[in-house]
Amino acid sequence: MSFQEIVRIALVDTVLGMGTVFAILIFISICIWIMGILCREKPKAAPAAEAAPAADEDGITPEMIAAITAAVHQFIKDQNAGNEEEYIVRNVRRATWRHTS
Repeated sequence: MSFQEIVRIALVDTVLGMGTVFAILIFISICIWIMGILCREKPKAAPAAEAAPAADEDGITPEMIAAITAAVHQFIKDQNAGNEEEYIVRNVRRATWRHTS
């Protein structure tokens, strides 16, 4: 065998091997894409008759605000037994915690 024949056979083997690998990878990615389409959950329509309480952008409902206000009021009442001060809860928003671990 001459050097040219060896190089030609090596190139053919390389092209066949890489082509096979890429063809299988493309086949796998198409299968995953199809499975994603088939397994996708269909959105459920919310019943129109059921009236949900209006929530702001953080998902805090008026009932949650009322509960927080009552808890704050009770806490201040317990702390200041005789001298309650006037207070108004103007804003309730979700806290964002940053964990430092």
